[in-house]
Amino acid sequence: MKVYWGYSNSGKGHIKFHGMMNGMNMLFSKFKNFHKVKNKIFNRGLSPSGQLWMYRDLEERMYYRKNNNFLSCESNLHNIFTKIPFYPQDAYINPEADELSKKLYEEDFHTRKMKNIIGKKKSNLFVNVSKFRFTDEDVEKYTSDEYKGKNVHYDAFMQYFMLKENTPLGYEMLNAHADEIFDSVDILMCSAIDNFALPKPSGYQYGTGVMEGHYLIQNLGNQFLIPPNVLNKLRNASNIIPYKSDIFDWVVKTIDGFSHLTSHKYKETPPEFYKNDKKLMWGFLDHELNNPIRIAEFLTRHKIPFQYFDLDTDSYNKVFGGDFEIDKEYTSHAPTWVGYDDRYNEVASIAKEYISLRLLPQPYTPTKL
Repeated sequence: MKVYWGYSNSGKGHIKFHGMMNGMNMLFSKFKNFHKVKNKIFNRGLSPSGQLWMYRDLEERMYYRKNNNFLSCESNLHNIFTKIPFYPQDAYINPEADELSKKLYEEDFHTRKMKNIIGKKKSNLFVNVSKFRFTDEDVEKYTSDEYKGKNVHYDAFMQYFMLKENTPLGYEMLNAHADEIFDSVDILMCSAIDNFALPKPSGYQYGTGVMEGHYLIQNLGNQFLIPPNVLNKLRNASNIIPYKSDIFDWVVKTIDGFSHLTSHKYKETPPEFYKNDKKLMWGFLDHELNNPIRIAEFLTRHKIPFQYFDLDTDSYNKVFGGDFEIDKEYTSHAPTWVGYDDRYNEVASIAKEYISLRLLPQPYTPTKL
């Protein structure tokens, strides 16, 4: 099993696409629950416009807690056509790419449940009720044991998850069912430790954070811990922390995604933010730059072996397996920058100043904090 210890702007989308196109089984977090996806690929390729596509069998299973019981639901789809587009989210340099990204985001059924973490309030910004399939009565009916194992059972639960508060499995339940949850997983996806723009969450020093990817760490009393059976699986897995050796490219793309990476806390554009509070801009870039180092320290504390993965030069096929390797520019911001030289030059100027100020080498490798 490969464990991808991702964070903001660290190629999580690319490794997800790699796993899909190569027929791998992947484990994610969705709505604080464990979401296992199994892909069986029949045909795959690129469209004339350069968009990835495939025909696949898709098996999805959600593991969750309800009424103090460990439960699961599943969906099975056969020989379905899937296209895989990519657009930068909340990008500054090319606002047209940003609009396409927002449109795709709103159309994605599984991502319309959003929560305003700063205000601790639910947000219905992306909840499009007209696209829900079921009434409340239908949800109650189709989530019953009578329909267990059928796609309607899974789909009804997905709608339920989007509208209800969800309870994490918890330390003891995750530990007891770790074998079933992690069985046959090729790539396990984790996410960021914390977010620069948001308050430090409880237990962040243990590796927990605002993003759902911290489903491996569960609350036990006043502590946040990895259950022993999960810890054993991590210690026997290949744990991979991504980074970019092309430091200039990384800084430019990080500034380009400033709005997305700060959860829309700040209303200014990146150049406006830089002019208003340069020190805070440097703090934001320092935080993002040190993400892989903090993750490495977290893994070291838990005696979990790891390796760094260079997003610019290392081979996905060699490290993660598979015989289909996606062009690294497929999930890059750079192809969308053509024709936006003025905005690009604004961001590039900020990036050069930051690199000079921090004396960052090219190529870059993570160092200790």
